[in-house]
Amino acid sequence: MNRREGPVSAELTVLGSGSLGNATLVASGDDRVLIDAGLSYRAIRQGLERLGVAPNALRAIVITHAHVDHVRSAARLSARHGITVYATSAARESWGPSAAKVSGWARLRPGRSVDFGALRFLPFAVTHDADETLGFRIDTPAGAIGFATDVGCVTAELVERFRQCLLLVMESNHAVQLLRVSPYAPRVRARIGGDDGHLSNEALGAFVGEHLGPAVRCIVLAHLSRTNNVPEIAELSCREALARIGRSEVRVVVASQDHPTPTIDLTALIQTPTAVPPLPVARLAAHQAPLPFV
Repeated sequence: MNRREGPVSAELTVLGSGSLGNATLVASGDDRVLIDAGLSYRAIRQGLERLGVAPNALRAIVITHAHVDHVRSAARLSARHGITVYATSAARESWGPSAAKVSGWARLRPGRSVDFGALRFLPFAVTHDADETLGFRIDTPAGAIGFATDVGCVTAELVERFRQCLLLVMESNHAVQLLRVSPYAPRVRARIGGDDGHLSNEALGAFVGEHLGPAVRCIVLAHLSRTNNVPEIAELSCREALARIGRSEVRVVVASQDHPTPTIDLTALIQTPTAVPPLPVARLAAHQAPLPFV
């Protein structure tokens, strides 16, 4: 993500996403912001180094909520490299002892935007069983990004915030049928599948079918469960939903817990053709991976 000559673009790289940890880098020129720092310190350092980004080049760490898979290394990164952490008051209070190590704090408030050079973050509340969980609409010189990785259900506000976005990073945590036969305890399954839990493949598909904005050119599927989902099933579910509405030109990227996604350049997305014929759902169904249960 080195600075380029010519028009300023914007890029997004998911360094890792899943139930064990989440971190995403958004950059426009020298303006770089890390959303969540739930991976290990070493994994985040290595991910940034592969992109040619030093930790002290980050303008901020922006926190969606204070669950450990989103804040594991935030305090250490902040203390070692003098990075300000942006979080809601509720997230800061529920963070735990490591919050004392943060070198600098700034407050996020739903509905109040924060500028980091060319990047404007507009936080908004989403449903999740943490103290004041946030999603973001991120305005960049190349278009808007919608970001919501822990969201129990799709709300009217999320739909409105994402309506004009070019790129979406959205949770596709579990397949409903896999969750039903999960080894998790019944109360945990109920929590995950509830309105304050995590978004399913099916719920994401319903969002695509009913609310996908006309500007969207790429959807990144994030926060997949290793126990209750399969990447191929999550991707096919999203592609089927896109095919049903004639939007098969939309790129689908599945984020991984173990390695970064390819960097997504928003300027390149703008140039994505919009007249690709939709792939018939029957052809998609013929290639579906079987569910790993009877």
